[in-house]
Order: sequence, then C-alpha cells, then structure tokens
Amino acid sequence: MKYITAIGVISIAFALSLISPPVLDSANLDNVKDTLQSSRLSWGARVESTGTAVGTSNVQIQSSPVAPLNSTSTANLHAGDSILINTNSYTVVDIVDDDEFTVTPVIVSGDADDGDPIYLETTPQHVITFDTASAVADGFFQILIPADTTTPNDGNLDDDGFDLTGSAVDVVATDVTDYDFVTGTATASGGSGCTAPANYHCFEAHYSGNGGIGTSINFTIGNTNGTNTPIAPGEKSSHTEATADTYSFIVKNFAAGADPNTDTPIDQTTGKIALIEAVRVSATVDPTITFTIAGVGTSTSTCGATPDISTATGTNAPLAVPFGSMSLNTFKDLSHNLTVSTNAQSGYVVTASEDDELGLGGATTPFIADTPGDTTTASDTVSDEWNTATNNGFGYSLENVDASSIAFEYNDSTRTFNARQFANIASSDTPATLFSSTTVADSENAYVCYRLSIGATQQAGDYENQVTYTATGTF
Repeated sequence: MKYITAIGVISIAFALSLISPPVLDSANLDNVKDTLQSSRLSWGARVESTGTAVGTSNVQIQSSPVAPLNSTSTANLHAGDSILINTNSYTVVDIVDDDEFTVTPVIVSGDADDGDPIYLETTPQHVITFDTASAVADGFFQILIPADTTTPNDGNLDDDGFDLTGSAVDVVATDVTDYDFVTGTATASGGSGCTAPANYHCFEAHYSGNGGIGTSINFTIGNTNGTNTPIAPGEKSSHTEATADTYSFIVKNFAAGADPNTDTPIDQTTGKIALIEAVRVSATVDPTITFTIAGVGTSTSTCGATPDISTATGTNAPLAVPFGSMSLNTFKDLSHNLTVSTNAQSGYVVTASEDDELGLGGATTPFIADTPGDTTTASDTVSDEWNTATNNGFGYSLENVDASSIAFEYNDSTRTFNARQFANIASSDTPATLFSSTTVADSENAYVCYRLSIGATQQAGDYENQVTYTATGTF
C-alpha cells in the first residue's frame, strides 16, 4: 500500500508540471561584448599648492587620494591632454615627473589651492554586440552600464562607474531582419525606469518585428567624438597602477510592454569590461643638421647658363672655385650646389661671407674688387644687373632649386644675371643670408653661381680669397 501511494504522488506531480510549468532562469545571449573605443581610465587628482603657483605653468598633485579623485601619479597623463582645474581648461605640455606636469596657459587665480580638483575625462563610445537567444516579438533590449553610487549623473568623473550628464546620451541600434529599431533612450541610475538593479545606467532600444534566434545585434552608446557619451570612471580607491579596474555590464531582452524594473527578462547575460591607464610611449629624436657643398659640372645649367669650368672635378674639388687664366673683359662662370637638411623645429638659415676681396697671393693688396654691377649699385645686400663684362669684378648670383625661401635669384625683376657682392668680413659686413626655412627641411638646395671679369690694368699674378658658408639650425 505504501508503494502504491508513492507511485501516485509521483504521477500527480508530473501531471501538474505539464499544466503549469515552473519559472525558468532567463537564457543566455551569445557572444556578448562591450567593445570600448578606448579602455583608458579617466584621471582625477588634486592640486598640491607647494609646487603650484598662480602665473606659472607647473602643477603638482597631492600624494594622498581624496575620493573620487584617487590619482596620485601622472602615469595616465600625457602631453596634449585637455584637463580641467576646477572649471578652467588647460592643455598638458609636458610630464615632469611622477607628481608634476606643466600646462598652458599659465595657472589662473583660484586654481593653485590645496585640494583643487583636476580632471581628465575620457568619453569612449560603447559598441555592444551579441547574438539573440530567443525570438521575442516587438520587444526591447536593455543595456545596463555600471554607475557610481553617489553622483552618477553630475557630468564629472566618478571612481566607481560611468557618469552621465542628464540623459543626453546617443543610443543607436542597427536594424536587421526581424528587428526594426526606434531611437534608443538613456536613463541615469536611480531615474524613472532605471531603479533595478541599483547602480546601473539604463539604455533601451525598442523594436518591431518577430525577433529571431542567433541574430547578431549591434548597439552603440555615445559617439566616437565624445559628444553625448558616458564619462569613463577614474581610478577606484582600491586601484593598483597598471592593473585594470573591472566592471560588469548586463544585456537583457524583454517582451513587449514589460516593466524592466519588476518583470523578468526573456534572456539576459552579464559581461565584463576592464579599464586601465594608457601607456605613455616616449622617444627622443636628437637634433640634426647636415650641410653639403657639391661641385657642378659644365653640362648643368645654373643661373641661366652652363659653367665655364667644372667644380666637380680637379684639385680640391668640390671645395675650390678655379677660375684659372682669365681673358680681359670676359666673364667666367662657375657654380656650387648647396644642400641642407635639418629636423630643427624652426628651420635653418644658410649664410655666406668672404674673408676679403680677391687679393694677389691672398694678400690684401693689390686686389680684384667686388662687382659694382652694371649701374654700380651692387653690394652685399643689394642686387644689380651684371651683364657687361667691362664692369670688372667678382660677384655671385643664386638659383633656387627647392629651398623654402631665398634672398634673391639671378633673374629677379626680368634681369638675366642679377648679382651681389659677398659680405666682406674685412670690411665688417655681416654674413648675408642666402636661403632659409622656418620649418624642418629635407635636402633643400640652391645653386651659388660665381662670376669674374678683369680689366687691362689688373696686375698679373694669382689672386684668391676664402668664401665661408654657414648653415644654422633653429631648434
């Protein structure tokens, strides 16, 4: 009789289960991810007045955390970051050490007091993707992002969750087969329709359609430019530098008309996100400048003509200008190619000067005078046409190849050979600028075209001087 009763009880329980099935736990959505545009933590610290002063650019941070601004190191701060001290904006110029950095503009009054808040707020877009587990018709998805327990909606970084500014967050779900979405909504933690579970911001996207199983859903919160996007948390009070702070997020699929605060979702899954300091990558590029003087052969046209003699071959080439034997009242032309490269931020200047006019045996007298030009106006700073060989002398012109800026050129103002004298150090002239740049330069060059003619009264002999070129970088 006891055995029969036992069998009867089992049979009754089985029959009831067919009539009223028990409530099941919600199924798991598949492949759930929240891919952050950047996993960089926000950064928040407080001013240490000892190393911070109004009117200066240096900022020192306190060595002890004061929540919610728990950062005591500059490790997550980088040059170029935009920060706030109180409500004033600054740009980080350089990281000095573990607790000091410099900013621009200089610190204004009221921003150098002990404990003043310093904020760097990162606003990464969230891209939530998942595959559906059930075909829920005309329902909605809810995404729950962790929120701080104290001030989750004041527009400032928190130390235990993402912060909103009101509900001005853009929420977009991409339409796919059987899911026709309307514009998503955002509700801050604790707001109407976002009270359970506590300490989460709620984002919803409702759809029409039959739903499907295994359908891939793409859901974005915020924008890649940071507008209408949740503010990432700063360091937790328990944060260990270089170890991520982790948070849970939840994805739910509700039936049409469900109350997300009280009703059980059809499907849900909890995922994890991790935020950590960005790695500061640094490198030093040493200042460099290269400058070369290259000879020019007789087949290369420079300053409107081909040189009479090559400076690329022969004794002491290319560091010689060998005019050789001169015919009376006849021009001879030779050239050099000057090239400069530099990584100097503000570019370079190439200057030239002669130690004196061409002197017999290198002496000071007798000498071949520097060119007067055709109208006798040529000098080390003024150009003059020089096409008449009976206007004897020594001078030069320039032809730009690809220099950013050049002092003058041989064909300025429709002249066919526009010439100047070299700046004469013996006469206290200042070395003259030939060509220059105001930025970094890669192999910028110009031709220097030398010209000489002598008259019948020039005493016989060998004449020479020295021309010095100087390339100076502005670092």
